[in-house]
Amino acid sequence: MNNKYLVFIIISLCFLTSCRKGYKVENNKVYYEYWNEGSGQNKTLLEKADAGSFKKLEFECNCEFEFGKDKNHLYIDGEPIRDIDPNTFKYIGNYVFRDKDSAYFFGFYDNINDCAIKGIDVNKIKLLKYPWSKSGNILINGYDTLLLDDIDDFVIIDKNWGRTKKHIINKDKILKGADLKTFEITDSYSGKDKNHEYEFGEIKQPEKITPNK
Repeated sequence: MNNKYLVFIIISLCFLTSCRKGYKVENNKVYYEYWNEGSGQNKTLLEKADAGSFKKLEFECNCEFEFGKDKNHLYIDGEPIRDIDPNTFKYIGNYVFRDKDSAYFFGFYDNINDCAIKGIDVNKIKLLKYPWSKSGNILINGYDTLLLDDIDDFVIIDKNWGRTKKHIINKDKILKGADLKTFEITDSYSGKDKNHEYEFGEIKQPEKITPNK
């Protein structure tokens, strides 16, 4: 069975079984409905949600999240998000959102409750090409930050790499000692110059060879 046919079957099943994704207020309770290929249509009670003030939120964002809020919390795909003011939460662009105090990046993450861009002035944030942005002299990649004294010289190479007149940058790390004239990118986290190979922002150490006994 090829992938296109499998996708067609899944979509057809969704229509036949009325699969839904989103929020539903019912009997003074709030539920999050979603479809799972293994278990089909599901409905989860949002125990902390206030039904009287709950509403669905929509943003002009190409992300696939389902947003909702009540008077106390913001919800993303049914998950209550900590420490976000739901009443001032809005979309800036490039998967970056903000409230009155902080900015958040939801483009990629390990924990959706740990997406705050920390240590910045949210009122100074400026979007660059995804996933880069900046706030004052702080460079931002996703939600990771780097204090950069020559940020006005920063040039994006790709999603993971950038440079200034003095530095090669991998996400939120400066490659100390990298030779700008000879540096070449190998992949998303490694590169090399005439002197060293680099990996995850550090000089790559040679592998230790264990002598045979």
